Amino acid sequence: MAIRTKTKPSIKKKIFTIVLIAIAALILLVTVAVLVIWNRFNRPSFHSSDTSQMRTMDFTGIEMYPQSFATDALYLVRMVERTHPIFLLDGWLPDDYESIRDEFLLYAQTPDITTTEFAFAAARYITTLRDGHMTGANGIIKPIGEGDDDWIHAIYGGHFDIDWIAQDGRLFLLDEYGKATDTEVIEIGGVPVYQVFAVVERYYYAENEADRQFGHNLFSRFGDVIERAGGEITNDTLQLTLNTGGILNTKYAPAGTGYAFFPTIEFIIRYEMMDDIFVIDLRHFSDGPHITEVVQSIEAAIADGTRKFIIDLRGNGGGASIAGQRLLEAMGLTVPSYGSMRRVSPLLIDFMGWYLRPLLWFGVDYISSAPSVSRGNPDTDANNNPNNVFVSVLTDTASYSSATMMAVWVRDGGFGNIVGSTSRNAPNNFGEILNFYLPYSQFYMTISCTKWLRPDVTGDPVNLLPDIMVDPGDALYAALAYLRSLD
Repeated sequence: MAIRTKTKPSIKKKIFTIVLIAIAALILLVTVAVLVIWNRFNRPSFHSSDTSQMRTMDFTGIEMYPQSFATDALYLVRMVERTHPIFLLDGWLPDDYESIRDEFLLYAQTPDITTTEFAFAAARYITTLRDGHMTGANGIIKPIGEGDDDWIHAIYGGHFDIDWIAQDGRLFLLDEYGKATDTEVIEIGGVPVYQVFAVVERYYYAENEADRQFGHNLFSRFGDVIERAGGEITNDTLQLTLNTGGILNTKYAPAGTGYAFFPTIEFIIRYEMMDDIFVIDLRHFSDGPHITEVVQSIEAAIADGTRKFIIDLRGNGGGASIAGQRLLEAMGLTVPSYGSMRRVSPLLIDFMGWYLRPLLWFGVDYISSAPSVSRGNPDTDANNNPNNVFVSVLTDTASYSSATMMAVWVRDGGFGNIVGSTSRNAPNNFGEILNFYLPYSQFYMTISCTKWLRPDVTGDPVNLLPDIMVDPGDALYAALAYLRSLD
């Protein structure tokens, strides 16, 4: 009688496991292929440019080069060209990009180049990306210690305490109430103001005119910028030449202390009722229990009949936009959808988590040099305001990033109005920040991976103009007056 032999269960399990792994690998490969093909033909809002027309750099073996500022320059350019979405957008990359890039790479090889000189050269290169999130205070950071707060800006370190404001290419001193006087600053460190402004504009990309004035106002007070413009600083003191009604005089400004860019954030969020108006003061977009508490209070107020809200975003530099979305949703609002195009790159994969890193084995370098991952087109069709609330958003020049996005949601959703002054952040902008360190200098760099398009495609892509234009210091009073007039 023939004896039947059975396959050992352990062998069956091994075969089954191998088959599962093979199927999973096949699914992953097919998914990547679909993404590649889909993104080549499904970009109606972004009009991908032919990147083959641009001569990109070859960085094979860069990690083996001797460490120097030249290495840092090569590394920075590689990261930029493999990560930033501007290279996938038709008509956005400046015509002189390649020449400025190559000039930067050549200059970085200069013998005895200083840290500050390299930082300025890098800043000049970064301006070609037309990305406000990568210049100015968000740009090149130099660590000076081990702690999280032990750092300074590589080219904007060392400022002078001066209360002034930039207006239409001119500088005016402020009074004790923060209002512009008729005393004009005509020289900084012995050189004309326009000469200092020219240096600011060479190394700082402004997204709109409000941002340009912001740059003039802030960065003209930094020692490295003034000296690069030919100005002189003596014993940590800056001489200003003033003109008051045709009478010239001199003022001396002392060296500043502390952080010069933005005021210290004393709290994340607080709220109060002013008559029947729910007023929210949001200083930073940071999701967490503090937002949950306010969300619950908003929901309770809605249940009690509150329909008027003020959200104060003056001085808010952004953060996690989900915090603002939660506040609006607590009012019953469904916000409109931003259009977005996120570029897939090794840096993005690394930031998203270990579980996506296998994509690096399946051609992500190819993906990062050609197509993108498009996450949707701008859309206002889903706007919904079932509780018929009215939201007044307060903005000023310093309202930025997620603060601008929240104000755009209210404007494009038709949920209320904007009161104050124009944000320096364009409604259509680059964002969603990644970061990395340069290998030699250890400069901490930021880089955007996403292009955002405001939901209302007919809206101004560059300026978010308030419905009620007032001095930001008077914005709360103006909003309260407007909301009370709705009774």
